[in-house]
Amino acid sequence: MKKLIIIILAATAMFSCKKDNIVAVTKADPGAPAVTTPAANTAIIITETNGAEKLSVRWKKADYGVSTVLNYTLQAAIAGSNFSQRITLGNTSADSASVTYTDINNGLLNTLNAPANETSAIQIRIAASISGKDTVYSEPVTLSVTTFKITAPDRLYVPGAYQEWKPENAVFIRQAEGFTYEGYVYMKIGDYYKFTSAPDWVHINYGDSGTPGKLTEDGNASGLKVDQPGYYKFNVNTQELTYSAARIESFGLIGTATAGAWDNSTPMTYNESEGVWTVTANLTAGALKFRANNGWDINYGPADINALTGTLIQTNDAINITEAGSYTVTLDFSQETDKQYRYTVVKN
Repeated sequence: MKKLIIIILAATAMFSCKKDNIVAVTKADPGAPAVTTPAANTAIIITETNGAEKLSVRWKKADYGVSTVLNYTLQAAIAGSNFSQRITLGNTSADSASVTYTDINNGLLNTLNAPANETSAIQIRIAASISGKDTVYSEPVTLSVTTFKITAPDRLYVPGAYQEWKPENAVFIRQAEGFTYEGYVYMKIGDYYKFTSAPDWVHINYGDSGTPGKLTEDGNASGLKVDQPGYYKFNVNTQELTYSAARIESFGLIGTATAGAWDNSTPMTYNESEGVWTVTANLTAGALKFRANNGWDINYGPADINALTGTLIQTNDAINITEAGSYTVTLDFSQETDKQYRYTVVKN
């Protein structure tokens, strides 16, 4: 009897071991998933306001010949790249995924280097796998995607009470770099003004946020204000929504070529009708620069030290005056034709 029990237990143990070692065998050639939605050539136009909208992607599941949990990855690439560079837009074990327009836009612009604010042909596909192995891919589906990126205009207009609030006739300040702007504006009265991204009231206009030095894009906000008439240097950052306004009481000549050397500026006069600063002064051989308000916070030198006519930049260099004599010096900060400040030094 004891022998019979032992034989039965041994047989049971052998059967249990065999059962534990049963392994599911997948197909040698698994059936790939197939995208069913969206349809080929679907057009997606991404804008500033629709980033929360979603692209819904559905597919027929892959067939590995066994019943198991599959992993699906939604991939995208520029059409024609054969997915050599791709982005992942989602991972799931289901047969569908949704991705926001913002995520699509960011992936195309930042990883795939798609052109901003232009239409590109992209392809999406589904990668199926079991625990990251035996991956099979769906046939790619081509979509048309127009990306969106906020771009800074090359100038800001400065309409205000000083010119009867007409942006189409307003003076503008030029883009310095990215979303930063700099320029000079003469305001014949101390009053309210705004910055606009175009010469109209249809596009963005920047007003007073209620916090000093900060702007708002709320078009119904009140204007900014200068308390005195005069010539102002504006610096604006439309991304950070900041600005500054520095009143220029005078520009002057400074340097060893001037009577005040490096200590005192020779003042210039603003010509309102021509929009330039000018002075006629006796100069000696030596260095010549320009500064505002008899101080060094705002000062300029030449791009070329040997040029008597040229571009003003912020530099430690000075114009090299080689001959003593009477000179008429003119500074033009209008930036009418480009974003350069200009000077002329003419011997009389």
